[in-house]
Amino acid sequence: MPHVIATLALVSTLTALLPQAPAGKPAPEPTPPESPAAATDDAPLPRRAGPMGLRLQDAPGGELDIAAVSPGSPAAKAGLEGGMRVVSVNGTPVSSREDLQKVMRQVMAGATVQVQAQRDDEAPRTFAVQMEAASESLPGHSVRYGSVRVPDGYRLRTIVTEPEPGKSPMAKAGRMPAVLYVQGIICQTVDRPSDPDLPDTRIMHALARAGFITMRVDKPGIGDSEGPPCEEIDLQTELAAFTAALKQLAAMPQVDPQRLYIFGHSMGGVLAPYLSAAVPVRGTVVYGTLVRTWFEYQLENVRRQSALQPGASEADITDAVLAEAKSSAMMLVDKKTLGDVWARWPELRQPTQGVMLDETHMSTRSMPFFHQLQDLNLARAWQQSTGAVLAVYGEYDWVTSQKDHEKIAEIVNGRAPGAGSCIVLPKADHAFTKHDSLQASVTAMGQGEYDADLPKRMLEWIATVEAGKPAAPAAAPAKQADAAPAAVGPAGPSWMKLPTEPYPGKQDDIFFANEKVGWFGNGAGKVFRTTDGGDSWTKVWEKKGTFVRCLAFLDEKVGVMGNVGPGYFPGVTDTVPVYRTEDGGTTWTPVTSIAGDPVPGLCAFDIVQVPFVNAGNLDRRPRIIGVGRVGGPAAYIWSDDLGKTWKQGKLPEIATMAFDVHFLDEKHGFIASATDADVQNANALILATDDGGDTWREVYRSKRPFELTWKFSFPNAKTGYCTIQSYNPDPAASQRFVAKTVDGGRTWTEMPLVDDAKVREFGVAFVDADTGWVGAMPHGFATTDGGKTWTKTNFGNAVNKIRLIRGAEGVTGYAIGAEVHRLRLGKR
Repeated sequence: MPHVIATLALVSTLTALLPQAPAGKPAPEPTPPESPAAATDDAPLPRRAGPMGLRLQDAPGGELDIAAVSPGSPAAKAGLEGGMRVVSVNGTPVSSREDLQKVMRQVMAGATVQVQAQRDDEAPRTFAVQMEAASESLPGHSVRYGSVRVPDGYRLRTIVTEPEPGKSPMAKAGRMPAVLYVQGIICQTVDRPSDPDLPDTRIMHALARAGFITMRVDKPGIGDSEGPPCEEIDLQTELAAFTAALKQLAAMPQVDPQRLYIFGHSMGGVLAPYLSAAVPVRGTVVYGTLVRTWFEYQLENVRRQSALQPGASEADITDAVLAEAKSSAMMLVDKKTLGDVWARWPELRQPTQGVMLDETHMSTRSMPFFHQLQDLNLARAWQQSTGAVLAVYGEYDWVTSQKDHEKIAEIVNGRAPGAGSCIVLPKADHAFTKHDSLQASVTAMGQGEYDADLPKRMLEWIATVEAGKPAAPAAAPAKQADAAPAAVGPAGPSWMKLPTEPYPGKQDDIFFANEKVGWFGNGAGKVFRTTDGGDSWTKVWEKKGTFVRCLAFLDEKVGVMGNVGPGYFPGVTDTVPVYRTEDGGTTWTPVTSIAGDPVPGLCAFDIVQVPFVNAGNLDRRPRIIGVGRVGGPAAYIWSDDLGKTWKQGKLPEIATMAFDVHFLDEKHGFIASATDADVQNANALILATDDGGDTWREVYRSKRPFELTWKFSFPNAKTGYCTIQSYNPDPAASQRFVAKTVDGGRTWTEMPLVDDAKVREFGVAFVDADTGWVGAMPHGFATTDGGKTWTKTNFGNAVNKIRLIRGAEGVTGYAIGAEVHRLRLGKR
């Protein structure tokens, strides 16, 4: 087999969604990409001209013939007829589709195009074609042609369908779920009103009729969209464009941001996990995509497609793979161009096909696009994605593999068990149509019968996600993947692991001054800071022998740090219990003014606002409260001067350790404690105060030995939760509990968490009275019914502290344990 066959076969896989006419009929007139001049901010994005209404075919002499003219089209109104040959457009000679596209790029709706055409036996004639802006329509829905501005400043065309008021069966409290369509690799418009039966349009219309708001976006330089030519942009530019669109969709007042979905096809499925990490979604459906590196995909794809060539032997197939290995290594790893490959290995050169294939393009995309594509770690992207995921594979899809779709479901289930599933659609190809055989799909991909099962299966799956139940697919199709059924987490989106320095054990505290600026510390005496909401972290301080157990900040500059102190953990030698910073954690100064007995160490801080009279007005000032420590002795301290000096209070003798503290206001507070410093004799203990800490009383004590309390969460003034740790070595003592109050902490009851002797609880946080999380070893738990039932959640091992930050964009959660994870919940 010549090497050229493998490369051509590879290129053919990348043209997945180009419309193709049925066999024996001319291809439809190409829709020309355009780059209209940038409009002002308050002006609508100008509409491009719709199709003339010509069906064109290449003539043997390198000319462009008119095979047919659509009745009622602008071309028909101007008098153009089938059988003519296009000579020029607006005075520019035209002999190919590419020539026509170049001429039509700047033609706007309403403009008159001068088309010169002739028959073989006639002189050329000029026809004045009045161009129109064709618009899509969908009964029962509004179809809005809008725009979204991308980070580089230009605007992209958006097409949004919305059910007429009161017509969506999925509306809740006046808001509807929404789905963003992310198309495949080809630089081609999604605005094709003259072809309403194209499969991807029919899929989106099916979702719209089911009650969704839908959005489609034209890539830069395509259709009405501004910006550089699509064929010259890189992958990150495209990703930024779709991210901006998804953010705009989520922010629409009629859209429920907690019911946001992505539908990614082919290359759109590659972008999908990155989009869902940037904008949390309820669910993602991907179809005909991949998860391995692009290099691996190229080699496998060449092998797969070469094997489908008639008469190909195993030796021929191997030759094709070897040739592709040369090409991909140079282009993808060494970041060269296809032209460089052809110069190095002339035997691999192929005839150019415009931007579909030339020295700097493949499948209409630039070399930088593929260079960045190769650098993606898609497995990690899916680990860090949000929401439930359905990976759909067509049985006769020879462009991608079933194994990749199964792997996506497996990875998603690794981050959130039950959140990922994979299904196979019988007889379906890569382009949403069905065939009777694989060979028929190879011969005419995209030209089979439209697969109406796909939107049905998507809607069935979404219905289970909307109901918050495991999303087992309906009737199992042929070759059903053995992936776990899909489900959503308790609050929709899932936790995403953040890039932090590896740490061998449990890290203890994380604190944010606002949505962007935060810190975390660990037992190695290190403090890290972020200024971008956790996307990146910088080590700002380190001191050997210090165990950073707790942190609290009053703003971006002033904060305090608690050291657990020596005598409990090995290697801890620092005797300073409290440090203070005024420069955002870059430098820390020991606090020497602490009244009372020496404080051996601290485990937790809380900040409460205390009212006072300021110049005749009622004002508030922060009080920092600290408690410690694990292993005893117990200490309770507070500062009213931003941590510069501290006072110390007395705790009852029964309280031998202190692990956490929380005040509802300046008078009412709680301390998580234990009855004995020797854990084998200890019961979990909660103390309460109603006088600002002058006196403390017992409000909860467990009846089992080997137990401690650990951390508090109060989502409101009445409802609170406290984790209870068990160190009982008896495997029969396996039930684990969480303490809960619904009367502001006066009384507490025990709620079962799990019956598992291996579980040890740590952190806890509730975003409202019902929805919350518990950190534990070896994994965490989540509930949406106030602790009546719990499910496993994946935000890492031994999560000791969970912080919930409320900001302009909603609630963001941070969980710290062996790793740091983030959860974006949106507005609640």
